[in-house]
Amino acid sequence: MPIYEYTCKQCGATFEELLPLSRANDPVSCPECGARETGKNLSTFSARGGSSPSGSSSSPGGCGSGGRPGGG
Repeated sequence: MPIYEYTCKQCGATFEELLPLSRANDPVSCPECGARETGKNLSTFSARGGSSPSGSSSSPGGCGSGGRPGGG
């Protein structure tokens, strides 16, 4: 299930909701004030990928390091 990010149009609170795809367009209530006037935010996501064009990872010790010291 994806996590959707929302902003309340009444109080400005930002919050997340874990919803199945079948309910992705259903109205969501603000947990702070209870208003149903919320807007879905465009959020970033993370994906596993290959190495950078130079052949080295841009973040040492990140996902591409294989969990071993020295990154190799």
